[in-house]
Amino acid sequence: MTKKKSKKKISKKQKSMKEGFTQAKEAQKKENPKKDDPAQKSEQSKVMDSTELENQKLAAEKTAAIASYIKDPDYRLRCKAAIDILMAKLKMINAELSGQKKRTVISQITSRIKSAESIYAKLLKKGLEPDFETARKNLKDLIGIRVVCPFEDELYQVAEFLEMQKDIEIVRIKDYIRNPKKNGYKSLHLIIKVPIYSAEGEQKELVEIQLRTIAMDYWSVLEYELYYKKRDNAEIEAELKKYAEEIANLDYRMLKLRNKIEKIVYKETN
Repeated sequence: MTKKKSKKKISKKQKSMKEGFTQAKEAQKKENPKKDDPAQKSEQSKVMDSTELENQKLAAEKTAAIASYIKDPDYRLRCKAAIDILMAKLKMINAELSGQKKRTVISQITSRIKSAESIYAKLLKKGLEPDFETARKNLKDLIGIRVVCPFEDELYQVAEFLEMQKDIEIVRIKDYIRNPKKNGYKSLHLIIKVPIYSAEGEQKELVEIQLRTIAMDYWSVLEYELYYKKRDNAEIEAELKKYAEEIANLDYRMLKLRNKIEKIVYKETN
């Protein structure tokens, strides 16, 4: 008898708990009647789409405003003047070093004025106001020159020759060859202040020069083409970094081979 009574009590208790749970669930539904309502979800989606469209519109307006400054003839003239001065110096440096080594030292020189889209994206990444005045004050690479050499030691030789120029000032050096970026990127960056002369007097423009080996440039160009399509992917990041290390190893081995050949040639001719 005792067991039967006990079972009845447990059964009543379970029933009471179940009823309480059901009542609580019903009360929750009353408080949030549209929680699982498809219409509400659709409305939320519309709000999100509307916000995204507003953000895209704002981004387009800001980018267009930056573009209007970049297209300004006076600005482009100053940029071109700075590029021309440094290109002439680099060609002279190449002629001197190539004459000494009996081979071409600078295999490629290219230049660019940073696009409005790139400026906008970089300012946002830095948490800065995306306008041209902010870019002028905070970005050092609005004007860029890329120098590509066959071997790593030649990058430092070109940099030394630039340092010897009296009419330009090297403001900053970032050595990503000895201290590569997290993703494996390697390059030697120089920020150079170049004097520009006009009717208004002397003005100084900042230019970033990136010095890379052929192998470093190959990896950097392909990394940009591939990775921007699939960012924040740990597997792809790891694979790209692995290839950067392999390319750096190849650079080192080719440099050793060049030195070996030069020693052999020196012994044969002396």
